[in-house]
Amino acid sequence: MSTLTGLNDRIELLNQLRFYLRNEQRLLEEGWMTESDFLETVEEIIREYAALLLTEK
Repeated sequence: MSTLTGLNDRIELLNQLRFYLRNEQRLLEEGWMTESDFLETVEEIIREYAALLLTEK
């Protein structure tokens, strides 16, 4: 994996995480997600990010 590809993947995952964290209240209040769905999604993004970091070493 090239350094640029790894960096782009990390940026994409961080942007996804930012979206969910910034819009948590709206997503929950408007019924787009349940609280458990939200937590699972955020956890999955964090796991993907961690896995990406571990594979780049």
